[in-house]
Amino acid sequence: MDIAGKVVSNRREELDALRGIAAVVVLLHHAHWLWPPPWALPDSLLLHTPLRMIATGRAPVLFFFVLSGFVLTLAVQRRKSFRMTDWYWRRTLRLCLPITAGLLLSLLLYHLCRFHPISHRLNPFFWQAQWGRLPTWTDWFEETALLGDATGTGYPLDAAVWSLAHEWRISVLLPLVVIWRRAWIPTIAVSALVSVVLIFSGEVAPDITLGRGLMNGLASTLYFTVFFAAGYAMAVSGARLPKGKTIRFVAWMMVLAGCSIGRDSVVLLGSCALIALVSDPASRSCRLLRGGIWQELGRISYSLYITHLPVFLTVVAWCGLFMPPVELAVVSIVCALLVATVFFWTVEMPAHRLSQFHRKRIAPPVLGGDLPPTGPTPL
Repeated sequence: MDIAGKVVSNRREELDALRGIAAVVVLLHHAHWLWPPPWALPDSLLLHTPLRMIATGRAPVLFFFVLSGFVLTLAVQRRKSFRMTDWYWRRTLRLCLPITAGLLLSLLLYHLCRFHPISHRLNPFFWQAQWGRLPTWTDWFEETALLGDATGTGYPLDAAVWSLAHEWRISVLLPLVVIWRRAWIPTIAVSALVSVVLIFSGEVAPDITLGRGLMNGLASTLYFTVFFAAGYAMAVSGARLPKGKTIRFVAWMMVLAGCSIGRDSVVLLGSCALIALVSDPASRSCRLLRGGIWQELGRISYSLYITHLPVFLTVVAWCGLFMPPVELAVVSIVCALLVATVFFWTVEMPAHRLSQFHRKRIAPPVLGGDLPPTGPTPL
């Protein structure tokens, strides 16, 4: 999700825009938590319409996983030659350096806010789950190493990092597409079977985010493999929608269902349909997403995903007792966007350049360039 503008010429700009929109949905999801019950919309509207994405925040994160599988597979396929160790090193730089800085920012902001009381009118997340105890350097190291689920402590410095832990583990396996290029149908079948077995065995819950302990944490990562595998399959097979308004209408209905129905399998189908719809260069949606504010949101989306929760918590700590909830949400969103922009230029772009410098020094010539991490990722 590190968005480096037009650093590479054959970049899929419409996918950058989708990544930015998904990150903003996650942002709105956490802003929605700032509203106390009198401001909440009825469940019938929140849970059975596209507003469900804002109410639960799960769909955009699952979309990040599908998009990661798609763009990372394209990145691997473009290469004339490939080194696994080079891939691992650059993925670690691109994903983990911003995470390290983001967690340091959270640690600093915690100490700036620790003596400010949190309004109990707000969602308990803002005064119990996040920053619920004094963080230590051990906590920071475990979260930076993406081991919060393996140790059972979670990610209290930044809950959004949970999805990036799964993304890093799965993305380092994606280069196997170089060896197993033709076997995308078995990949989907095996991944789906593993996911079903994990759910019905009780090893992971249907709404799993993080496991507890090493084995359960790895089991939850295996569950999310099916979403990466779906993106992988689309890239390897060169999946494109057939021509015709009826087909496109059905695809958009799948996207609508994925936004409105609380089933991971439906979100998976809707995510694949959305990627196929906007990947058609002749479509209006593709042309719309290739310019304007959508590209700016795509540019900062990874930074926004990493930093928005600590920024929200800071605004809540300093302003939550005297500012109305709606104003608090607006100020939080504006501050999150500003901090993400600064973070992009001061942390994410240097991490990107460092990974490119490493590639130029030790990697053989390649065709095209590396695409950024996309896991958002939400959340």
